[in-house]
Formats: sequence, C-alpha cells, structure tokens
Amino acid sequence: MDYFDLHCDTALHLLDTGEMLEKATGHISLEKAEPIDRYAQVFALFVHDKFSGEAAWQQYRKERACMHRQLLRNTDTTKLCTDAQELEEALLTGRRAVILSIENGAALGGQLSRVEEVARDGVRLLTLTWFRENELGYGSGCGSGHLKPFGYEVLKECRRVGIIPDISHLSDDGVADVFAADDGVLIATHSDARAVTNHYRNLTDEMIAELIRREGLIGLNFAKDFLHTPGENASLDDIYRHIYYFLERGCEKTLCFGSDFDGAHLPSGIDSIASIPPLFTYLQKRGLPDNVLYDIFFENALHFFRAALGGTKQNEVLQHTR
Repeated sequence: MDYFDLHCDTALHLLDTGEMLEKATGHISLEKAEPIDRYAQVFALFVHDKFSGEAAWQQYRKERACMHRQLLRNTDTTKLCTDAQELEEALLTGRRAVILSIENGAALGGQLSRVEEVARDGVRLLTLTWFRENELGYGSGCGSGHLKPFGYEVLKECRRVGIIPDISHLSDDGVADVFAADDGVLIATHSDARAVTNHYRNLTDEMIAELIRREGLIGLNFAKDFLHTPGENASLDDIYRHIYYFLERGCEKTLCFGSDFDGAHLPSGIDSIASIPPLFTYLQKRGLPDNVLYDIFFENALHFFRAALGGTKQNEVLQHTR
C-alpha cells in the first residue's frame, strides 16, 4: 500500500535523542516504514512556544541541520523534495519522499527576510502559530486573537517564494483573517473535525468548506484528544468517525492524514508508522470503498503537492534573489 503523511515531529525526536532515522525508536523510522510501498512524509521542524526571537531561529536551525544529516546518511532510500519533479523522482525510484515544513512561525524570529531563507533550506509549508501567541498572531490555545501585521507580511512573502501557509494551530480569528486576506490554496496539515470532537484545535464546518472550495488539503490528526473526548480513550473507531464526517462534508478529494507521529499521544490501535497498513484494512472492513481509501491514504496529497509545489515559479524566484 501507499501512504502520504502531512505532519510528524520526528525531526525533534531525532535531535533530542541523537538517534538515526533508519532505526529510530519513536513512531517513525525507515525500518518501521518498510511494509509501505510508496511513502511521502512531511517532517515538521517544530519550534516550541517557549522559544522566541533569536532563540526560536536557532532552534529551527538545529532541527534543519539534524534533518540534513539524516538525509545525507540515507541518500539511497530518501530524497528531499522541494518541487513536484523531485517528488515524482523520489517515488519513481522507490525512495521515501521527504518534504520539510515549519511548525510555528516563531521560528522566523520576527524577521521577514527569513521566509526566503527557509524556502532556500527546502521548507515548503509554514504553520503560522503553535498554541500560544507569537510575532505572527495567536494560536488556538489563546482562545481568540487576530493575525498581526507581521503575520500578514509573512503570508504575502510565503506566496512569493512558494511556501504554502498551514492554518492548523491558528486561532479561529486568525483563520478568518487568512481566508479574508489571501485567496490562494491553503492546507490544514494536522486537524480533525470540531463537530465530531469539540476541541479548539479541530476545524469548524465553515473552515472545512473553505478548504474544499480552495482545493486545499486536510490532514487527519491521530492525537487522541482531538479524536475523542479529552482524557478518555480513543480508538480506530474514532478515526473512522472523523473520516466518515469529513466525507459527509464533501472531502473525498480533500482529506488525507497528518498523523502527528512523534508529537502526540496516539489512540489504541495506532503505535507507529507500522500501524498504517492495518489501519487501511480496518477501514476497508468498516465499509469504506477502496478507491476512497486510496485517495485518503495517498492520492489526494500527491495530487495536491504536484499542483502546489510546481517547480518553476518558486525556483526562479529563489534563484533570482540570490
């Protein structure tokens, strides 16, 4: 089977433990992913809210350097993909496709020029906030709060250099501001449905409808508190319930997975990337059609990134400004 995942925190796990991607003890390793045929993974370079300014920038640089070392060790089996052509090449040659994102715009340290710099580093997605306030705006944990002037500037600069804005973690006010200020394609890399589990990190029906309208992408998060009532057990049935709801809302071509591996407490039945093939089988048995599952597990994200990453425009911009 094939699998495309929009979000994991494995880069931080590797940095903190000193482990290698080949046999890492966390949720994701190359060894654990062996049962998967074609596999593409977005690796988030995560900056905790405790970091700000230059400290946040340095944390980003440490994680980027860690991922660079991991990729150099595994050139035969992995490939960093910064455009659609590189993504196709990785999948055609049997390598694991790696796309880099930033989780928390605080990583920029408040400097707009760094948007272009991280694009040159290979970053292609940017989560504007984490849970709390940063220079761009307010995270969902704040309860409310609008996008700040710097947030609007970052949003515009992301479009110029080919970075896709990610609305996961952003406050409801901030999401509305992004929708109003920007008419481009958007992504929610790791969020579930608020109507199914009433958690502030999940997407409202209005957000879901707007992402569908823009031909964006929603990555279903495996974090148990987003799948089920916080503090209670979650299971594969909760994953099914969220998928079913998203499909009812018209997300057949919008939904995929953003597991949050190595960054979340998981439901019963999911313990690592090795649980993905059994999840596919479980959802088959629950009656979801194979063609719908193929789309959710791989094809929707592949189609999105073929179009969104492009290749020519952002590479020309970055080369021209060097």
